[in-house]
Amino acid sequence: MANLTYDILWREAMLGLLDQMEAENPEDPALAPKTFGEWACAYVKYVQVFKKLERAYDQTVHPQKRLDMRGALEACMGRMLEVKHWLVKLNRGLDFPSLDDVLVDMKLTPDVLELPCPAYFREERAKELEDRNKFLAALADKYTVSGLAEPGPLPELAPLPEEEAIILIQANERGRQARERAQTMRTFKRQRQLEDKRARSGVVLTQEKAAIKIQAGVRGLLTRRHVHRTAQEELQFIGMKPKVAVAGELDPQALQQLTVLRRKDIQKQRLGEYEEAVVTLKSKVRDAEGQAMRETVQDKINAWFLENRDPETGEYPDFPDDTDAGSKVILNPPLPPQTPAPAAAGKKGAKKAPEKPKGKGEAVQEKKEETVSSVFVSDLEAAVKVFVEKWQDHPEGANALAQKHEAELVRQELRPLVFEEVRLQVDEEMRVLLQNLKDMVEAERAAKSGKKGKAKKGKKGKKAKKGKEAKGKGKKKKDPTADRSLESLYAELVSNGIIRPCPARPLQDYLGTVNLLGSVLQAQGLIPDPSCAQMRQVLTQYCIYPLASHYCHLKAPLIRSVLLYGAPNTGKTSLCQAVADAAGANFFDLSPRNTDAKYPGKAVALMIHMVFKVAKVMAPSVIYIDEIEKVFVSDKKRSKEFGGTEAFNRIKKEMVKEMKGLGLEEQVLLIGCSAAPQMCVKKDEKAFTGFFDKHIYLPLPDYASRLAIWPGVIQRHGGEIDAKFDISTLAHISDGYSSGTIDQVVRSMITPRRLGRMPATNLSIAEALQWLCRAEPTSKDLLEALQIWTAKTPARAALLQTDEPAAAGKGKKGGKDEGKAKSKKK
Repeated sequence: MANLTYDILWREAMLGLLDQMEAENPEDPALAPKTFGEWACAYVKYVQVFKKLERAYDQTVHPQKRLDMRGALEACMGRMLEVKHWLVKLNRGLDFPSLDDVLVDMKLTPDVLELPCPAYFREERAKELEDRNKFLAALADKYTVSGLAEPGPLPELAPLPEEEAIILIQANERGRQARERAQTMRTFKRQRQLEDKRARSGVVLTQEKAAIKIQAGVRGLLTRRHVHRTAQEELQFIGMKPKVAVAGELDPQALQQLTVLRRKDIQKQRLGEYEEAVVTLKSKVRDAEGQAMRETVQDKINAWFLENRDPETGEYPDFPDDTDAGSKVILNPPLPPQTPAPAAAGKKGAKKAPEKPKGKGEAVQEKKEETVSSVFVSDLEAAVKVFVEKWQDHPEGANALAQKHEAELVRQELRPLVFEEVRLQVDEEMRVLLQNLKDMVEAERAAKSGKKGKAKKGKKGKKAKKGKEAKGKGKKKKDPTADRSLESLYAELVSNGIIRPCPARPLQDYLGTVNLLGSVLQAQGLIPDPSCAQMRQVLTQYCIYPLASHYCHLKAPLIRSVLLYGAPNTGKTSLCQAVADAAGANFFDLSPRNTDAKYPGKAVALMIHMVFKVAKVMAPSVIYIDEIEKVFVSDKKRSKEFGGTEAFNRIKKEMVKEMKGLGLEEQVLLIGCSAAPQMCVKKDEKAFTGFFDKHIYLPLPDYASRLAIWPGVIQRHGGEIDAKFDISTLAHISDGYSSGTIDQVVRSMITPRRLGRMPATNLSIAEALQWLCRAEPTSKDLLEALQIWTAKTPARAALLQTDEPAAAGKGKKGGKDEGKAKSKKK
């Protein structure tokens, strides 16, 4: 696409941001969004703006535009997360609000809510990631460490005995020969019937008539082919059918990918030119305007010296320290604090009216109403202001095609930087000058009094204070690996299989669609299971964005630990790998079975310390723990049933301690996976649920999702299906099977040998059912247990607690009213 396309996208996004900010802060506060529906509309609009900004930033080549787009993109991302968390609060704490009715009102499709993973998360760290992957691959080869094991194909059936196999082959061969003979006899019989019919009619078929019939048949065939080809071209033209690939022609998607790569190369070239221009123009600005800046600062500081000099003693004021911004206080003095005018006190003898005691109702009314967080609003306003002032009416001129940097804009950006450097230099000079002036005043005063001026002693108060503060602080925890390098720690963790290579796994590989009946179910008082599309959105917002963007991690609501729980083979581990891959994070495997027999005894504390130390230094990092429910089981008898040489809960104490010690700036995310969270009971259940910030349930795919999963998985494994393949029936029959089981069935069905026969014989539903019958569906008892445990999670438990008192309150209220009525009758 042309440069103008992305400029228009940027302009539309910024105007959309401006409209949304005005809608959230109208002149009349009563018009501000308050209800769930109003904030849901705001969230959808932020998602639309974010997708436009992400696309424009990814393909714009102008370096200065990209810098300003980046600020708007990250601010919009953060605001979108803020609104999402507020929506969750308005949705009674449930992480999956249903927005299908809002999309219908806005006349939008569910695809609008699909969130992209910005490419700059990995592109800006491309060199770092490449070096890290090379180092990890070398260590993995050295210590023979592999990634997480993928589930294999379904087990093959037991081989038949030789006699039964011969009998089966003979039966099949006899059947084949019988079908061939029947086809031959059918053709011969049809030919005899035609000859008999011609003989009875008495019509002699001459060569001319035969030629006419052949021509009519051929013309009919050609006409039918032409009509079919025209219909297919029409369907391709209106986008109802993909274009057939022609040998020698590039696919439109491949052409688009080549265009994207070409623009990426231009981006790097323009960025290099811009960085060189910054260095060159900065020296030019310093040479041309530096002296004038210096004189301006010196004049203002000299004037400040004279204005603040004591007229009686002649002493000069102290120069502001760097901690107090230095001469910035002099150049831009802060405004004096405005003291409110005293209210009319009335008559002197008047007494204040005694305050009435506040009742419970009044105390509740005075409680401050909770509102949506607005941490990113100021950054959004600044981004919109920069766009309006700098780019909205900026003429492109001859630079519209080349999209190179604007030299004058670079000078405007560099002037404040040069001025700051000059100001710091002048501050040092003026401090020396001020000290000399103070020494002269002291010498004159000493000469008049006949005493020698004594040199001022250094200030000891601050040092003493610092010493006391240092004593007051607690001792830092001793680092047992302080004498080791980061490379040695990393290599040791790789050798023990704790740091693993993370495969390239896009989040979009988690196939599935939206549940379009979510709002209807919620209106009836039901809580629907999250859909696969909602799962992708939530993991992107809770895990990928805060983990990959340091800016969002610092300001957005903090999420340090996430629990993914659900039936086996629902994609929990694959989603963890997708999060780490999208964020470019290190992947640590602290699963109990993986760490079993490693770092035995008290050495487990060293292992946990090493993992978190390397994860913090090499952030972003994902710490993955499978079967995490077994880490929180404290019953020794049950722990022995898990197997292993040591107890699985041995990492719990140190892990909890390290998680509590994580700072705000440390981009470390712990993701636990569990297929049996109900294993934790009583106090273990409380500790287990309280450890995680978010609890995300992965249900089995519904019918709509299975309609997308079957063809997607078949295509992923190299298979092809035609219009005769009954996907709807297969989706109905596969109810109760997890997405991982469906993938396992397709992997078993599409073998290399079957791929070789694919052009001649397409896949059939009978063939899929043959393999599906060998897989076991998910147990209904397990699904019921997971549903019961879901009701115990903090959000659901709080929801039940609020519903029960409301129902009980109605009964109590009725009882009181009846009592009052009886007393009145008496």
